[in-house]
Amino acid sequence: MKIKLTHTGAIPINEYPDDQEFIVIRNNELAPMFICKKSSYFRIVGDSNLHILHIHGREEFLAWEPVSLNLPSPTLITRRLWLETPCLSGSKNWVFRLYEDPRERISTWIRDPQFNQDFFTDPKLLVGFGDVFEATMSKISNSDGLVEIYKIRQIGNESEKLRKLLDEL
Repeated sequence: MKIKLTHTGAIPINEYPDDQEFIVIRNNELAPMFICKKSSYFRIVGDSNLHILHIHGREEFLAWEPVSLNLPSPTLITRRLWLETPCLSGSKNWVFRLYEDPRERISTWIRDPQFNQDFFTDPKLLVGFGDVFEATMSKISNSDGLVEIYKIRQIGNESEKLRKLLDEL
């Protein structure tokens, strides 16, 4: 397996799902190591030494790269979504329909820092029923039943088409 380490510094922990794996080179070590993201920290993969199991979430690395050790199924997928119900008060509980199958409804947690800033902090985005988005998201829902979205961008609006499809269901 050929892996090129293209990142330096701290890993942006909120931009990756839990259980995402990384290959890293720590500043004080020369050998690469594998770590796995947990909620707010990293666990060293395969470390049996109990007192060195966790790495702080803001640690700076000499080099790092996200990898998938559980091949062939990656943890993220990119899909097109129709917005059904936004949550105007926060990034959790936004409801979408899958573009390819509007019968499938998903509740989400939008963890994309740029989207959240553009929508909640510095309002630059207007969204509504039927807006079409392209989203990079986890394949399965988290323990709260929410599918976590890590990158999302608005690509259009097809509210009338969605309304007709939902009326037919």
